[in-house]
Amino acid sequence: MKKIIMTSISTLALSLGVSSVMAADFSDDLDGFKSSIAAIENQLDSMDVSYNKVEIDSGLNRTQELRALESQYKGLKAEFNNAYTAN
Repeated sequence: MKKIIMTSISTLALSLGVSSVMAADFSDDLDGFKSSIAAIENQLDSMDVSYNKVEIDSGLNRTQELRALESQYKGLKAEFNNAYTAN
């Protein structure tokens, strides 16, 4: 019985540790996209390029927010690439 309890506690501790690491990685991904988006927007502003500013809705879960930021980043990167090759 003690062995089953110890195994259960070990499994629980391991799963909690993995969850916290994944949450930290997820937060890093969100912060990375936000920083990249801000950098591209600043660069486009300095180049006097008009682009579509997108506001991300609040109330999205983390996965939805990550996908929205990823989509926004891709759109801004395409705008930057087009403006850069046009000059």
